[in-house]
Amino acid sequence: MPGAPVAAARAQPSTPPTAAAGTSEIETQRLQLLQKMLAEPDNLDVAFAYAALSAKVGDHEAAISTLERMLIYAPGLPRVQLELGVLYYRIGAFDVAREYFQAAISGPEVPAEVRERVDVYLAGIDQAQDPAKFSASLIFGTRWQSNANAAPGGRAVTLNGLEFLLNDSAVSKSDFNAFVAGTAHVSYDLASQGDLLEADVLFYGARYAELSRLHTELMEVTFGPSFNLARFGWDDARMGVYGILGGVRLDETNYSGTVGAGVRFAWLPSIRSKIESKNEFRRRWYNDSITYSSVSDRNGYRLSSRLAYTYLLTGSVSLRSAVFGAMENTGTDYEDYYELGASVGLRKRFASPVKALERPWSVDLDGGYLGRWYDAPDPVINAAETQTDDELWVRTALTVPLAEDWAVMLSGEYRRAISNYPTDDYANGSVTASVMKKF
Repeated sequence: MPGAPVAAARAQPSTPPTAAAGTSEIETQRLQLLQKMLAEPDNLDVAFAYAALSAKVGDHEAAISTLERMLIYAPGLPRVQLELGVLYYRIGAFDVAREYFQAAISGPEVPAEVRERVDVYLAGIDQAQDPAKFSASLIFGTRWQSNANAAPGGRAVTLNGLEFLLNDSAVSKSDFNAFVAGTAHVSYDLASQGDLLEADVLFYGARYAELSRLHTELMEVTFGPSFNLARFGWDDARMGVYGILGGVRLDETNYSGTVGAGVRFAWLPSIRSKIESKNEFRRRWYNDSITYSSVSDRNGYRLSSRLAYTYLLTGSVSLRSAVFGAMENTGTDYEDYYELGASVGLRKRFASPVKALERPWSVDLDGGYLGRWYDAPDPVINAAETQTDDELWVRTALTVPLAEDWAVMLSGEYRRAISNYPTDDYANGSVTASVMKKF
């Protein structure tokens, strides 16, 4: 029987232990079935029942040998091939598991539920066996926004009970931008129970047609080890710690810099689900410039946390949700705040409606809410009341693969920020068209 590759064994679910109270009863049943199976080696029902009980108590070797012996009496039986694929998957022998899964769906009349189950496992194998130590993506495109500068729609505002007219640059303006965004991931296997050294690079740059003050360059690098938690009896779970270094430029001038640290966690409770969390500390410095002349009062630190859950509902539909929060502490009380939010979304994959494009398309739909509460009133805006914001958004996106490593993406978003401070109350709609290249 093939052994389990180390990387595979740490990456995918194993069978949970059976409660001790029921083990003796099951073992008694197994012994009875074993005696019947030895007396009637061609009785497939008995053999299958014995294999099922063996798998239930974690005796995968007995279950595998029994099912493989069944194939001698009933070659090509899809039900047996499927269960063998599952068992080999559980012990991390992915190459053998793939062979059995493919054999199980090779017949002319495969039930839809069997094909769907096989698709889920094959996707898990692809993920676990990915040998790449380096991966990257590059996105370039254009975006139109109805309110690119996230400003109020009208010039007339009330500040501390008095009517004022905002200058032209402080009122909402629509604009186009061209952008490029990229990510890169590098990992090094430490050959120590599945531990890795990982580094990620994120960059983004945008140029606006009219609002040059929004010209943006951003880069962030994270680096650190991640640990396989199977050593503590927690299968299919990883924890990473990492440092953060980043910077932002606006309007061709250094705007802010960041150093920090974070802890991330990922767990696969089942073949269909994934739980991820990220907790970060960031120390940030802001640089005053001609365009942004008073941002240095925001120097300080930020604590943030995010918990996300993804569930593969079917072979083509996945659901996702997240909760997140943060605390901002600066040198100015009215810039300090707490925020809390949540989002939900889904992805649907479907057959390409264009004959020339064979790969499945996907559509995403997301929505969310974020609440923000400041610590003290801003004396310039409203000396008697602290600021509170409610932000809601909805987004949809269509991804059309052109080839294995190329895709076209179209997306639209509407965002509404509702604030008791009129300078931060705005709405913004956007449409984006982009092309992605994977490496």
